[in-house]
Amino acid sequence: MKEILLSVQRAFRLQGEITDFHLLTEGSIHITCLVHLNTGKNYIFQQMNTHVFRNPEDVMQNIRRTAEYLHFHFPERKILHFYQTPSGSYFFQGWRVMDAVSGRSLKSCENLYQVQKAGEAFGRFQKEVSGMNAGMLKQVIPDFHHTRVYFQKLLSLHSDLPEFRILKEWQEQACYVCDVYQKNQIPLRVTHNDMKCSNLLFDSETGQPSAVIDWDTIMPGMAVYDFGDAVRSFASDTSSSEPDLSKVGMNMTKFKAFSSGWLSQTDYTPKERELLIPSIFSVTVELAVRYLTDYLQGNLYFKTSYPEQNLIRTRNQIRLAQKILKQESEMKKLIF
Repeated sequence: MKEILLSVQRAFRLQGEITDFHLLTEGSIHITCLVHLNTGKNYIFQQMNTHVFRNPEDVMQNIRRTAEYLHFHFPERKILHFYQTPSGSYFFQGWRVMDAVSGRSLKSCENLYQVQKAGEAFGRFQKEVSGMNAGMLKQVIPDFHHTRVYFQKLLSLHSDLPEFRILKEWQEQACYVCDVYQKNQIPLRVTHNDMKCSNLLFDSETGQPSAVIDWDTIMPGMAVYDFGDAVRSFASDTSSSEPDLSKVGMNMTKFKAFSSGWLSQTDYTPKERELLIPSIFSVTVELAVRYLTDYLQGNLYFKTSYPEQNLIRTRNQIRLAQKILKQESEMKKLIF
């Protein structure tokens, strides 16, 4: 591995000698290394997964445009900085290099204070990029969050599983938010599309979020789906791989903390506000559809530790969606 890192260092003309490096295992998409140089500088060397991101140059152009916009309008913010080779490329043999941003990465928040501050950080990020022209960005994953397209892929398959039947019955309700978006009833916005705790860096001293990271999925989309997916991640009682369905549910205390933090920072149109709670159900069902589709196709997309894991994930997200439906009225009372 060190020989590869040395060749990447030379390609990007980074001064100094590599004194140490660590393979980071938190991310499941790319190969990522934290590299220390004797100059005192720390870098992230990352080999992109081009099976997920088939046009990595489009990914980098989206990141560059977002970084330039935020740096100009909010210079006090910590902004991701990627390096270029002398020829102007962001890549060398599939590898890219960025400055390592200081801070702690957490798999999950440790207390309600962090949950609320995470909501504020992600809500602020969404508000700050809302002034960008989303039409300037590329769609780096085709049909991402196009719920009806995901249903079409699932229903083109055959299955006698009860989970297949449940999801089929939910199709119209789950596709409602996406259908409204497709009819241009809510605005096209710049979206992060992966707002989870591990994509925040927390200041080691204050415990507050210091930077939003992992911008690979920044692209045009629905702001309400960013909210819905973030709530699904932060307020769920369990991970999506929990097999004991009795443990699955929405934690209303976490929901209130996260959503209050988020909504203290953001501005939405009346129609978007109307769709905030439905988006939580929609994005949860969409993920269940994706898990089941992958299971029926032989586990080709999501990483699995055992053959039935995507089916377990499907059941988990179906149970979560059922709980969300029962708690919709309570969630509305908490945020409106």
